[in-house]
Amino acid sequence: MSDTHEVHQLVIRNMAVLEQAPAIVEEAEKRIFGAIDRQIEAWASIQGGWVGVYDFLADKTSFKPANWPESDAGYLALFGLGSGPDAEFKHNLSSLVGAVTQEFGIFFVVDAPWITGLEGQKRAQPGKKWASFLQNVIDDFPKLAANGFRVEGEEFFHPIRLDPAILADAYPDTLADALEPVDEALAHLAAALPEFDRLIEAAQSHFGRQAIDATPPG
Repeated sequence: MSDTHEVHQLVIRNMAVLEQAPAIVEEAEKRIFGAIDRQIEAWASIQGGWVGVYDFLADKTSFKPANWPESDAGYLALFGLGSGPDAEFKHNLSSLVGAVTQEFGIFFVVDAPWITGLEGQKRAQPGKKWASFLQNVIDDFPKLAANGFRVEGEEFFHPIRLDPAILADAYPDTLADALEPVDEALAHLAAALPEFDRLIEAAQSHFGRQAIDATPPG
């Protein structure tokens, strides 16, 4: 019998569970991502001088050093949780435990129009200019790669994957026991933070010089 037929048989035998699955997954995600949010918020509090929003499912989880820039519209440079812009799956839990090809993790995000000085100039393609800058300078910031961050388009990304067996054993009362990968990612972030500061400064210098060079003489 083919593997496909065995999967079909498994589904048929467990239709009652599958009918309840969406609600079950939703409740599990509330507990699991809530625990992750609390873990990150506690970490940020220990660092001192950080601000953030810690509500991944309802809104977003984004956090940053308080001295990083922000505007009335929000943070201009931040760290956040997510699975990438092209993620295609039904449940956030799927990417967190490696059940799909897309990865879950921490993103370093900068507002491209702000950093490039091209606010209000969509035709100038600030996103592409920022992504190109990252590709050109990545080798100048080796500690980012050394701490698990890689460039993905306009962002840096550090994957986080929870072991589904460990997570299931810890659910629901000892979830912190399954969050070691989150702690590791945050430790890497802390170690790489001076590089991110230096990257922002380098970008401001680079794009600031570009703006000066592009200004016609008076």
